[in-house]
Amino acid sequence: MAIHLTPCMRAAGITKRLLKTTKVIKCPRCNFGFNLMYSRAVACQGCHFSVLGCDSARCPKCDYEFPLNQTPLVATRTSSKLLANYMSNILTRYFRDFGKKPSR
Repeated sequence: MAIHLTPCMRAAGITKRLLKTTKVIKCPRCNFGFNLMYSRAVACQGCHFSVLGCDSARCPKCDYEFPLNQTPLVATRTSSKLLANYMSNILTRYFRDFGKKPSR
């Protein structure tokens, strides 16, 4: 999956890893399409593992959890972990900036 950044996107601080989190993936159980950031914000809301580098995705529709390396976004366990840590850092900064706790 080739991801190309325009100069404007780079200037705005958008990274290839950020774009990966917005690509639509399908739940292997119910075939619902969603992106990883939506999954983290909705299905993983309040789960403390979402800020600890969890390398799973959870379907917001049927609540099925599956490893990120079963998605077309990542090819290896290492890239799965890097993407999970990236999303966790975004959530950690959000919780810190808005004074929220990452627990249910």
